Amino acid sequence: MTSRERLLAALRGEPTDRVPIWAWGVHPWLGPVHPTIRPVVDAYLERSDILHWWGPHAGHFLTASDQVTVRTEDRDSQLPGYREHVVIYSTPRGELTEVHYASTQGRPGYCKKHLIGSEADVEALLSVPYVPVQPDCAQFHALDAELGDRGLLIASVGSDPMYRLNHLLGSETFAIWSIEKRSLIGELIAEFLRRTIEWVEWLIAQGVGPLFGYVGPELCIPPLQSPRDFEEWVVGPNREIHDLIRAAGGLVLVHCHGRMGPVLEGFVRMHADALHPIEPPPMGDVTLAEAKQRIGRDLCIVGNVQHHDILTMPASQFRALVAETVRVGKEGGRFILCPTATPFGWPDMSALSQRNWLSLLEVGLKVGGG
Repeated sequence: MTSRERLLAALRGEPTDRVPIWAWGVHPWLGPVHPTIRPVVDAYLERSDILHWWGPHAGHFLTASDQVTVRTEDRDSQLPGYREHVVIYSTPRGELTEVHYASTQGRPGYCKKHLIGSEADVEALLSVPYVPVQPDCAQFHALDAELGDRGLLIASVGSDPMYRLNHLLGSETFAIWSIEKRSLIGELIAEFLRRTIEWVEWLIAQGVGPLFGYVGPELCIPPLQSPRDFEEWVVGPNREIHDLIRAAGGLVLVHCHGRMGPVLEGFVRMHADALHPIEPPPMGDVTLAEAKQRIGRDLCIVGNVQHHDILTMPASQFRALVAETVRVGKEGGRFILCPTATPFGWPDMSALSQRNWLSLLEVGLKVGGG
């Protein structure tokens, strides 16, 4: 089988000649990487099955309206080692502002102020007229042709409606409003769902597919939100998006970190075709064997080698871990071996990490064959 055939078969629950192996972030159009990472990239480009995310700009707030302009400012910060990066959106009802801490020393950034913090901000957001976003999709077809049998493109929906709203509010405000302004949360998710459906309809009409994907449900699972919230604001709306894609002959991959024990079957109810990464304990709360038993007949599990184990686990122990993961995962099919993160967490790669990344590929090919 070609990599493309193998990936599609695994996603559809059909027999494969071996377990597909995917390293998130590794693709033919990758730019320069540190020499310690290069051997890993080269090995996966040569021997693994490539999935690569593609997505055009979806406009500000999923609208192509020209009645919103954006400007940025940088200013000093009281936080040592950081500058403040300010983004200001001008709308018909006033300005919306978000502020980020940007490190001057290469450290992670932080959000100081989210875009939406009041109902007046919501009015400003909705004052921007909705104009469907209809991007040129020629790049998708060019990249897809260039990738050919080596793999599949994942057409990014960007994020689901809940995540799009959560990103604007921040998890704290979203949680408070889920109690104090619950109907408003529902109304805004419904509006973003309407826009997302029209966005996906356009992509389908341009021949994009068959594989679509997005990130985001992890912001609406315990402990951040309740299973009830997940069912109402993720399962229901996302099922409408998934059914649209499935009706066109497409497939949907959902990316969701976290402890998913209380909501795992929700991904089946929302008609997802694949789920990444189902983190093993202690980061997650569901083992691969349990996940296979609960949902493995209904969707493809993409995972679930923990990135921290690649960084820290002794080489012999890690090889045994990968072998057991593949053994459990390939039982019954519908499994793609994939770490929980990319190889690019650090500017360079330790000798142990490099050895474990290469072992994941080697052991996965050996144990996952046939």
